[in-house]
Amino acid sequence: MAGMKRLSKARLLITLVAVVLAAGLATASAQDDWIGIRSGYPLGVTLHLGIGNALGNGTDLRVSGRIEVHNNVARYGLGIDAMHDILYTSPFSVYIGAGPAIEFGSGSTWLDVHALAGSEFRFVPLGVPQLGLFLEGTVGALIGVSNAASEIPSFGLALGVNYHF
Repeated sequence: MAGMKRLSKARLLITLVAVVLAAGLATASAQDDWIGIRSGYPLGVTLHLGIGNALGNGTDLRVSGRIEVHNNVARYGLGIDAMHDILYTSPFSVYIGAGPAIEFGSGSTWLDVHALAGSEFRFVPLGVPQLGLFLEGTVGALIGVSNAASEIPSFGLALGVNYHF
């Protein structure tokens, strides 16, 4: 029965991520939207959709779906981040941001609240301005909501690639 409950949560999360990604792609315009993938510490993979200026002039919104292994527990989750460029000198940008995420795994639930900082290199000099490589770090609090231990502070580091459209 517990396995069925976890499977139902996983299906709900996958459906929610698919709907958000589809809605974002459907509303994409000439602004700088992007899709991407990243991995790092904690070990896992994250798919994300970024919507340029979604939260106002210069403040982007990024919606992420992730699967990771942390402290020998497989988790899956959904997160959102508000992000803002603090320095842009083509082909480099430096940004900061923050946001929450919810994660599930092994019958437990966590709330992840974090700040982030990163830098992206766009392949403008190579004639591929749509492609970007980024490095990002996070610091925050992983708060055990149900049947889970908290981790305060929590840290993360990711390397990823974006495709801007």
